[in-house]
Amino acid sequence: MTNKEYAFVIPAYNPDEVLLSVVKNLQDNCNCKIFIIDDGSKFENKYIFDKLKNDESINNVYFLGHALNLGKGAALKTVFNKILTKFTSIQGVVTLDSDGQHSIKDCMRVMEELKKDDKAFVLGYRTFSKDIPFKSYIGNNISKFIYKLVLGRSFQDTQTGLRGLSKEFMKKCLSINSNRFEFETEQLAIAANQNNEINILEIPIETIYIENNKSTSFRPLVDSFKIYFVLFRYGLSSLISAIVDLIIFIIITVLGGSILSGNILGRSIGLIVNFILLRNMVFKDNQNSVRKFIIFVCYVYFMALISTFLQEYLIQHIQNLILTKILVESILFILNFSVLQTFIFHKGKK
Repeated sequence: MTNKEYAFVIPAYNPDEVLLSVVKNLQDNCNCKIFIIDDGSKFENKYIFDKLKNDESINNVYFLGHALNLGKGAALKTVFNKILTKFTSIQGVVTLDSDGQHSIKDCMRVMEELKKDDKAFVLGYRTFSKDIPFKSYIGNNISKFIYKLVLGRSFQDTQTGLRGLSKEFMKKCLSINSNRFEFETEQLAIAANQNNEINILEIPIETIYIENNKSTSFRPLVDSFKIYFVLFRYGLSSLISAIVDLIIFIIITVLGGSILSGNILGRSIGLIVNFILLRNMVFKDNQNSVRKFIIFVCYVYFMALISTFLQEYLIQHIQNLILTKILVESILFILNFSVLQTFIFHKGKK
């Protein structure tokens, strides 16, 4: 029987001497494999990797590299693929940053929690107060609100790099298209999907910022936009189909048709657009497409009846047909997303 192993993964881009101490401290506390990937660092930073390779006191360390800087997500996927194909005895990994922002004690705590549960996704969350770097304080609080709104689950720390991933979760991460910081956002989205049967565990860790978080390669404007775009993508398909639905609805009712006929025809045209977008852009589910389309159509028409009933009731009080339509569809938006994600476009068994 193959012994279960666990490893540390450190993506590094232009690291400094701190990486040396991080690796040595990990080895002093654990006899685990350590995977370090140089994500296209500059020439003047390459000596750090050479020092590690030439240090005879350091063992059980594996080095990978990118010729160009491809992003943190790409670096993690490269290591995950290497482990899954060449180191099959490894059952899970703990990812951490190379700049010393995670204490070794916390790294070991995350690994111990991962060992307890094969389906766990362990997140080390920092306690944010107003005395931390401003961009980190603001960024994380805004992110928490948006994640709760879109994913339906609250995370204590949406940007933590200290994470414990099971073998199965690593496989799921290989299908993520994003290659930079938004890759970690995609991880949270996958974990939040209950159909993936991933047990999310958040544990408090020490908050360490070095020189006001100066060493981070996170670009607040560019990378925040990418992260939030990943989240808003989940609502984009519904917005597009809603616009199509609304346009058809307006045309039908202006021409003298009833609310029911406007809803049915609008949904009939919009549902095809919606199904294609949901299947390919949001849930990325290519299984049993014919069966799921039939179920999807039945659900859409059922919700059209619910929507019609609510509109017929509210129009008596609001006295504005278009406003009533928008209000009802907005209320049903979150419910529809949850039902579609849970019962129609789920991957694998519940």
